[in-house]
Amino acid sequence: MKTVADHLAVALRNLGVTHAFGIIGKSICPLVIKMVDCGIEFIPSRHESSSGFEASGYALKSKGLGVAIGTSGPGGTNLLSAAVHAKANNLPVLFITGHQSIKELGIPQCQDSSSYLADLAEMFRPATLFSKLIERGDHFSTIFNHAISIALSGKRGPVHLCIPFDVQTELLEEFNVVIPQEEFLVSYDTHDRVLTAINNSNNPLIIAGKGVNRSGAHDELVQFAETFNIPIVTSPGGKGAISWDHPLYHGPVGVGGCTHGDDLLNQSDLYIVLGSRLSDMTICNLKRANHPETLIQFDNDLTFVGKILTSKTIPVTGDLRHNLRFYLNHLNSDKINKRRIESASYTEDLPVLPKLSLASVLSTLSEQIPYDNTLFVDVGSHAFHAVKWYRVKKPGSFIIDAYFACMGNAIGMAIGAKVASPAETIFCLTGDGCFMMLGTEINTAVCKNIPVIFIVVNNMQLDMALKGMEKTAGRIDGTLIEAPLDVVKYAESLGASGFKCETANEFSLAIKAAINLNSVAVIELITDRDEIPPTAHRTLNL
Repeated sequence: MKTVADHLAVALRNLGVTHAFGIIGKSICPLVIKMVDCGIEFIPSRHESSSGFEASGYALKSKGLGVAIGTSGPGGTNLLSAAVHAKANNLPVLFITGHQSIKELGIPQCQDSSSYLADLAEMFRPATLFSKLIERGDHFSTIFNHAISIALSGKRGPVHLCIPFDVQTELLEEFNVVIPQEEFLVSYDTHDRVLTAINNSNNPLIIAGKGVNRSGAHDELVQFAETFNIPIVTSPGGKGAISWDHPLYHGPVGVGGCTHGDDLLNQSDLYIVLGSRLSDMTICNLKRANHPETLIQFDNDLTFVGKILTSKTIPVTGDLRHNLRFYLNHLNSDKINKRRIESASYTEDLPVLPKLSLASVLSTLSEQIPYDNTLFVDVGSHAFHAVKWYRVKKPGSFIIDAYFACMGNAIGMAIGAKVASPAETIFCLTGDGCFMMLGTEINTAVCKNIPVIFIVVNNMQLDMALKGMEKTAGRIDGTLIEAPLDVVKYAESLGASGFKCETANEFSLAIKAAINLNSVAVIELITDRDEIPPTAHRTLNL
């Protein structure tokens, strides 16, 4: 017989897991050792939250299971933010935390994970789709198979197992890992209602959300829009659902959106929402009086469907890509109302500033980098400059979490993505505030030779908070960084190559040099701190 740790390591390998991310500790040692012996590379991060983000980036790019590991007590609590991030983004990550031996329960323990101090199984319950303490070895197989089936099927998302030290080393008979089959649920019964609503609409609008990118429904989106000749706008998370220059694309909406796109939101009588929760970041500029008459909402999670707007709602549940394919394969061309629409330019004039404009840099960035790339965008003003100005050429190559919006998440996500997709050029756009939170993860990338290119926008302040507070309260308390970070020196101290840029030409040269290096590179971009981000207009008019 083999130990629980042996069986778990083999099961993960059989599920296609090649790398796991985390920080070692006493209570989780048996499992990590067995995983390494089994051929799964363990990548030690510099903070547990980063290991969770790395596992999420790995899951996103591999289309499979990510694994994040933390020891008991604070090792587990440090993973919580990453778990919620994975839940918000429907990313299948297995979070594994340690626990003192079951036979020692009730005895005061360092880094206690039990109900006597920090009950990790309970803490992770709302942060994941499933969380369980495994109290006995003979319970392991049933609980593990249940957790994996939840993570990898349906709406997909994170799960958590808390495994005590003595349970990891307990001998267990052989068991089978049930590898979940992909479920592509289709909402057949709404087909006629949806087509009738589209054909009866005078001004329909497609709102492409993050779900298009998560399901890989880029081709289906374009074919669907072209079939009916319907304009498309994107939510912040849906940025990159379609290439920036497609004739039917009318720009981003909401925070970081364009005026033209927000105008369309307020003029349409039908929304066809593809994988968006319609959060405040998307509909902040929609006036209540302009809610559309009808809302068709495609989503695999019904939590918010039909509950945000006053519109009559037709919910379409299940997998977005397969639902769109079903609709496209069951169309009667004689019954399609293919309306004529005028193409409109959604681009706006770039700001003219005395110092380097971030907007101008981002508007040309896609011209300077390889087509086969993914840009991970962190949280802050720089993120919404990117939503507004960055021109996505390759659909699905722009990744941002504007929903849970955890600062620093893109740093780890980019590292995990590069591990899963080594041939692709991976960029991370982050800010000095995010970088000072989790920038030490650069050293993880250096030590494991994971060549990500990090672009750090340094304006020496928490810019999004500063500009928002200044507008609404006339104060900027807590937003200035009085001792600014020297990003290049910091990056070099962690083993990376650093480039400092204060002009557009310096930035262009740094991008070329970083790509040619094929090693970890950090580009410090010093921009005009007075530049107004496309976030200050954020209101909510529900």
